[in-house]
Amino acid sequence: MVLFFLIKKDLSFENVVDDIILGLENWCVAFNDFFLIFIQYIKYIFVFILLAIGILTLLRLRGIYLQPRLKKVEKEEDTLTKSRLILGTLYISFAFGILFNYGTYFLMWILDPLPDRIIFNFIEFSGINPLYLNGIKDISMAQLPHEKTIYYCFSSISLTCFLDIVLSLWYLINNNRIINNPRRTMICLFSGVTGCILFGFTPFLPFFL
Repeated sequence: MVLFFLIKKDLSFENVVDDIILGLENWCVAFNDFFLIFIQYIKYIFVFILLAIGILTLLRLRGIYLQPRLKKVEKEEDTLTKSRLILGTLYISFAFGILFNYGTYFLMWILDPLPDRIIFNFIEFSGINPLYLNGIKDISMAQLPHEKTIYYCFSSISLTCFLDIVLSLWYLINNNRIINNPRRTMICLFSGVTGCILFGFTPFLPFFL
């Protein structure tokens, strides 16, 4: 009789739900620890990407930047060449800036005033209590593991969209024989900007510090 009572208690609906919730919370704790380690690797990968496209842009200008002195070049082509020089230098500067953190602070200062994180407005329209969103909007106010997990997921989407913008701009400026489908690049740029407006331009930047 006692054994039957214990089995019935263990298999009750409330206990099953509690076990599922506890398991999900434990999974969120493991994911959060993984994300904090993974984002540090992403920082150096992001630096490498910026440095690589900056160097590739400058290498592309080898033998091209001095063309106006050697032969007559159209003014538009000369302007585009100088734009590539500026863009390549900016990418390399930002790569070292993010590596040594001063570039991260600069991006946070520049991008923070932009209107973004519109996704929370849509969530609030669904009738969810705004107080429940505080831990998702601000990581410092998160108290439960799943709140941090949601914030980290939004930050990952923000990083992906920001990287889409960076790469799309580079492709558009270096479009000579590089882009086979400019429309696809424009769509990628548009989706990157849209994603950053929805999920934010800066949520991932503090994790680079």
